[in-house]
Amino acid sequence: MMKESLVKIDAVKVEDKKTVKGFFKILGEVADTVRSWIGNISPDLSNSRDVDSLVSKMNECLNPKGGEVSARKNTVSLGNLYLSLSEKGKIKFLQTLVEKFNPNKAEIDEKIKEYRGNRNPELNYKFEQDLVKILESPRSKILKQFISLPEGLKFIVDMRSDVLKLRNQHKELSRLESELKNILLPWVDVDLLDLHQITWDSPASLLEKLIKYEAVHKISSWGDLKNRLDSDRLCFAFFHYKIPNEPLIFVEVALANKIENSIQHLLDESVPVNDPSSASTAIFYSISNTQAGLSGISLGNFLIKRVVEKLSQEFKSIKTYATLSPIPGFTKWLKENLNQDITLFNKLDIKQSSAEILENIDQLKTNIKCESEVKQCLLKLCTYYLLKVKNNSGSAYDPVAHFHLSNGASIKQLNWMADTSEKGISQSAGMMVNYLYELPKIDNNHENYMVSKAISCAKQVLSMLKE
Repeated sequence: MMKESLVKIDAVKVEDKKTVKGFFKILGEVADTVRSWIGNISPDLSNSRDVDSLVSKMNECLNPKGGEVSARKNTVSLGNLYLSLSEKGKIKFLQTLVEKFNPNKAEIDEKIKEYRGNRNPELNYKFEQDLVKILESPRSKILKQFISLPEGLKFIVDMRSDVLKLRNQHKELSRLESELKNILLPWVDVDLLDLHQITWDSPASLLEKLIKYEAVHKISSWGDLKNRLDSDRLCFAFFHYKIPNEPLIFVEVALANKIENSIQHLLDESVPVNDPSSASTAIFYSISNTQAGLSGISLGNFLIKRVVEKLSQEFKSIKTYATLSPIPGFTKWLKENLNQDITLFNKLDIKQSSAEILENIDQLKTNIKCESEVKQCLLKLCTYYLLKVKNNSGSAYDPVAHFHLSNGASIKQLNWMADTSEKGISQSAGMMVNYLYELPKIDNNHENYMVSKAISCAKQVLSMLKE
């Protein structure tokens, strides 16, 4: 197994090197010119001469001298420069795009004036099209040129990832982040994505990426990964033809005969394999986005729907589709709110103080057994959190709850000590929740939640607040 692991890791390193050199490969004989230009600029863009050279290259991208080869050379030069910069240099690069390449306000004002003064309705369309063109910022026109390059889509995704990390400290980058998102949206439309199953026989580099990107339940070993890809365990991912070796998002599914209530049991390598042909239930237990630069672009809901459709065609015995999901915001909400909320404690008839509750959660980290009274208290609080606590827009405060509820799921049941890992105890006192996808009710649940913020849940869940 160790030898197999090393072979897989070596394959990944080779793949990464290929990606880094992607821009150079398309240029052939002009690659040396690109390298020479980059080599004359400091990684920090530390002086005005470097910035002037950068602005000049950006302007060449906007107004190339020569044909298509020259235009691609300019874009490749700019892309490779960005990849070669330090973090300080990248910040300067992005700030330069924001500061120097805005739409021309005077030109916009003039075009609007012409449009308003036009008396010929037949010319309205021409003025509108002209206005659309000049409203697009020059920086957006520069960035769109990367998409045509072999590694260009991934480059834009990674650039947006950088901007998302930086925008809290550098507020001026927010408009750039928005433009990058708008560039990406048509390119990651669900109709351009291919659904593929990942198996143990998939390329080693792809399997390594599952380990790297798994965000919900860490894959601890190659044995763990092999167990998750056994005959009763499935993994599906969306791929894009311009990023062929990189899953954009993947979901892990267990085929079972009941709704699972423990992630420890579900991932236990010693548990006998179920016969997938007789499984009655599909449990979605982990969904992971792999590209930070695609944050805020909805792919997960389409992935789940496509997988449900595929499973319903392949496994006629499956009648129930549910999740075993984490509750990542629960203890965070407890710590931030319960010290002041005496009214809530009275409403829920909770005898313990907030300090005692948080102390009980800390004790669970070393001893998962606790008194029945503590268990009932935490289950009641967590039920209240899922059903009643909302964000500023009126949606469920918990991000995972919002994701599944907006997809048309309902809350089926809350599970005590379903995740006893350190992460599970820390984020939700070990509790997990099953969201149920009832195919005839999905559209109605989705509509009620999105329009009225109404949360569909089982009676047994609602009864927790009435006990």
